[in-house]
Amino acid sequence: MSKRTDKIPKLTWVYISGAAFLFFLLLAVFMFLFAPSISGMGITKSFYYVILVPVGLASAAFLFGALRSGAKYVGKNSFGSIELTGPVVIFCLVIIGGIYFAPPETDFSLTIRTSISNEPEKILNYGSIIIDVGEQRIKNQVNDNGEVSFTGLSSRFVGQTVHIIPQIKNYKIKGSNSLTIPDSKVIYLELEERKDSTHLRGRVVDENNDPIDSVLIDIGSGLASSFTDENGIFNLIVPVANGETVMLTALKNGVTGYRELITISGKGSLDIKFRKGL
Repeated sequence: MSKRTDKIPKLTWVYISGAAFLFFLLLAVFMFLFAPSISGMGITKSFYYVILVPVGLASAAFLFGALRSGAKYVGKNSFGSIELTGPVVIFCLVIIGGIYFAPPETDFSLTIRTSISNEPEKILNYGSIIIDVGEQRIKNQVNDNGEVSFTGLSSRFVGQTVHIIPQIKNYKIKGSNSLTIPDSKVIYLELEERKDSTHLRGRVVDENNDPIDSVLIDIGSGLASSFTDENGIFNLIVPVANGETVMLTALKNGVTGYRELITISGKGSLDIKFRKGL
C-alpha cells in the first residue's frame, strides 16, 4: 500500500500562515488608524467577531501545518461525549477566547434626574438637556417627572465622562458640567437659579472684513441666541454672570463659521470672523 503524497509541505504552511499574519497585522493597523470612523458606524464589535474566524484558521494552520503540533480535547455531556483533535481545538480556543475577553457591547438607557438646589421638592418639567457622549451630541426634552432619558447608548460609555448642557430657562448646573456615568445609569443633576445676566454685543465679518447679515449667534447651545442685522451687528442678553466662559457658535444657512469659547463681558464688543466650511 503506497504512502500518501498529497500532504502539503511544512514550508507551504509557513507561507500560508505568514501571509495570514501579515494580512491581519495590516488589518489591525487599519482598525487603529480609522477607529473613530469604525466606531461611529457602530460596527466595531461586529467587525471584531468577523475577523476572529480567519484568525482562528490561521493559528491552526501554523501550529498544525508548519509546526506539526498536536492537540486533543475530550468532554462529556448529557447527550454523550465529544472529542476534538487537531486544528479544530486551536480554532475553538481562539474563537472562545476572543469572545470571553471581549464581551459584546450592549445598549443602555441613561436617565438624568433634575433637582433644584435648596428646593428638592420642586420639579422642573420643561426645557431640554443636551449631552455630549463620545462623538455624539444628543438632545431630549425634560418630562413631567423632571427626568430626561437617553436610549441606545453603548455600554462602553458606562464609567466615562459625559458633558451635560441644560437648556432650562433661568437655571444652570450647580458645579461641573462634566459627570461620570455610574453603573446605575442614573445621573442626579443639581440645578440652581441663574440670577445674573449680561448684555453681549458684537459684529460678524467675513474674511474680507465685510459685514455679514442674518448670522445666527448661539450662546451655550441654546442658552441665548440672536441674528445679526444688515451691518453684521448683534445684541443679546445672556443669562450668565460677567466673566463666565461659554461656547459661542455662529451659523448661516446651516454652515458653522465660528465656534469658540468666549469670556462673557458687558464691556466692549466682540469681533467675530466668519470662516466658511469651518
